[in-house]
Amino acid sequence: MAKSLPAIPGTTFPKLPLTVRHDAFEPASSLLSRLAARNGAGSVQRFCGDIAFPIDPLFRGEKVAIEQLAQLAGCDLSALERVSIRHLGKGHFRLRDEFASLQSFQRTRIRVCPECIRSEMPSAAEPWRVPRRLQWKFSSIRSCPEHGCMLVSLPPEKFSKDARDFSAQLRKHYGWILDQPVIYADHSPFEEYLTNRILKGRGERLLDRLELNVVSRACEVLGLRIAKGSDASLAGHREADWMSFGALGYEVLKGGPLALSDCLAAMAREDGVDGRFFGRVFGAWATWLKSLSLGDEFEPLRDVVRRHIFDHFSVRRGVLVLGVPSEGMASPNAQKPFSLKGFAKRNAEDLVRRGLAKRNADGSIVPMGFVTQRMLAAYERERRFFPARKGSRAKVVVEAHGAGAAEAAGEAHLSISAAAQGLRVTAKTVVYLVENGLLYGVDAPELYRRGTTVVTAGSLAQFRGSFISLGELADVARRPQGALSMRLRNADVALLAMPYGLSRIYWREDVDTYVAAEQ
Repeated sequence: MAKSLPAIPGTTFPKLPLTVRHDAFEPASSLLSRLAARNGAGSVQRFCGDIAFPIDPLFRGEKVAIEQLAQLAGCDLSALERVSIRHLGKGHFRLRDEFASLQSFQRTRIRVCPECIRSEMPSAAEPWRVPRRLQWKFSSIRSCPEHGCMLVSLPPEKFSKDARDFSAQLRKHYGWILDQPVIYADHSPFEEYLTNRILKGRGERLLDRLELNVVSRACEVLGLRIAKGSDASLAGHREADWMSFGALGYEVLKGGPLALSDCLAAMAREDGVDGRFFGRVFGAWATWLKSLSLGDEFEPLRDVVRRHIFDHFSVRRGVLVLGVPSEGMASPNAQKPFSLKGFAKRNAEDLVRRGLAKRNADGSIVPMGFVTQRMLAAYERERRFFPARKGSRAKVVVEAHGAGAAEAAGEAHLSISAAAQGLRVTAKTVVYLVENGLLYGVDAPELYRRGTTVVTAGSLAQFRGSFISLGELADVARRPQGALSMRLRNADVALLAMPYGLSRIYWREDVDTYVAAEQ
């Protein structure tokens, strides 16, 4: 550090021996760091200590500190204020009229374009030649438009104060930066939009009315759902992947609320998606929107999605949809029609009897509206495991159970209500199981009223060996049935194929596999 620089009281600074030119889009922290490097200081902390400059207020973006820096560097105050970020506390920040969060930009890691460093910084001794671009700070901007390549993150520092010193970081990692391979990537329209908005300001579209941190993350998460489907996770993706996700989401959101609603409707019509439940349809998009970490600035986007859900999904009255209770208005929620094929087509008559299909006026058989391909696969699995014999509705004998009339006459029996209590299901569910060959029902012996159907204890024991009801599972796990049901559904644990209004029953081997994976 030059010894000719005395301590500077108040806000009046003598002219520095060496100055740097303020770049048009260079934040105040970068300008201060370059001033320190230009004057031979080992760090910006040392430089500010020598001249008594308030470094922490500057990094917080306080107006007085920015005014002092503008006076120190001899640059235009309004230009410096326009590109400087102010810390509002609790992870919130402001850039002019833009609102941002910790997730919006890189605060403790420095990202640079290797080609910009090569062209602007001849040697490690001249880091002051490279101004930090404001757009390099923002997480969703991952490429350089000038050189068409990916930005690289410098190695992390132990102390955050070191990571904030831009010029010192360039000097320290100069060789490492030059060794980085150039990964070419086009600057997407999404990144171009963010760059223009950061540097020039917002417009009047829906996308512009949303806060900057909402737009940047919303485009990426929506693009993730579009590209990877309803089962995709928010974690485990590369920077290049997030670039493509952001571009996909931007193409939808730039069209406004109608375009977003059309996109959400298309998700419900995708093959293999259970379109009855909005959480299942929207996947990571719904998970992200429900996050408690999102602030009030996300409410306009939530409102668009919430109105689509209320208009297109049947949600029980009082159920919270993105924080607002449903009025219980039913919607048609029509599934994408599909015809029966293969095993399901060969067993179409049985599907009608099971309440899983219906016969049209022209004689054709089509699945009911709630039936999905996944449900038909569960039906096929059940029929192959339990090939039912033909018989009366209340006396279906199952070959896999091996229960004959002679054997049944001598074994213990349970009433429908007792069987329901043992299985932790409704009596209506037990009747359905008997009618469809999963339990063995016989005419009641002398202890019951004439015409009453009872269930054999042997068939009940064998059924419990293969299946477990949600009620039984909730008792074992000591968890509420609703929460447990959601977790099993999200894990794709197979259900018995049954109509609405009956208790949920799962294949026991699938539940055991799920429990083992959770542990």
